[in-house]
Amino acid sequence: MARPKPRKPPRKPKYAYRFLIVLPGTDPLVWRRILVPEAYSFWDLHVAIQDAMGWTDAHLHEFEVVDPRGQLERIGIPLDDLDDDRPCSAG
Repeated sequence: MARPKPRKPPRKPKYAYRFLIVLPGTDPLVWRRILVPEAYSFWDLHVAIQDAMGWTDAHLHEFEVVDPRGQLERIGIPLDDLDDDRPCSAG
């Protein structure tokens, strides 16, 4: 019987991004600081924010990003009746 090969540990990311998440209008101010690996997708970032804040993914979310062409792109879970002038790609 052949012995199974030992698993290699996952590659450790070389870089991480640090985010400060602030909920404006709260008193006292509610904020979290998180570190995420450089390879995280926007979905992974969404999940990290949900976890850090103790939320249960009960609301829509949207990230606004400026693409390399200088165009504003919105990434998140689109609302069915979202206005046409605010397209949102699933991310």
